[in-house]
Amino acid sequence: MIYRPEEITDKKGETCVFRSLKQEDADTLIRFVEQGAQESPYFPWAPGETLLTADNAEEYILGFENDSRKLLLGAFWEGRLIGLNELSNMGEWESMRHRCAVGGGLLKEAQGRGLGKKLTLAIAAAAAEIGYEQLEAATATDNDVSAANLRSMGFQEYGMIPHKRKNKDGSYMDELRFVKWL
Repeated sequence: MIYRPEEITDKKGETCVFRSLKQEDADTLIRFVEQGAQESPYFPWAPGETLLTADNAEEYILGFENDSRKLLLGAFWEGRLIGLNELSNMGEWESMRHRCAVGGGLLKEAQGRGLGKKLTLAIAAAAAEIGYEQLEAATATDNDVSAANLRSMGFQEYGMIPHKRKNKDGSYMDELRFVKWL
């Protein structure tokens, strides 16, 4: 799915642009993922773990561009990618076509400005437009801000996955699971 550029004003009155990532954003995506992994323990990848390269990042983005049931939505500030949310289906089987998931994150400089919530609401609206009925999300059990934001948007907590992620220091991160009916 393609999300047309839309100007968004954050809590501090600054403007950023929400839009779909394009193939020419491949290097930007790689830098975003690497920086996010350095800044936050909640990014899906630990520092140095991303498997994105210049070649496969373009393919990754193209996979979203060419799929009417997926969306790779970026928040750009002065041309820099500072936030990203991904809308993915939960399977192509008829019995699963009503379900989708959102996941993503913000760079540290973009946190606390309401952009994460606005990105997720934009994803929820796109999901409803596509025809999904159920949007699923997850966050670490100790990420209180993310969990509170999900609840404030109408997501309901339905469970927890213990030891969802093993950290490099041997500790584990548990994950809360949420669902929202569209």
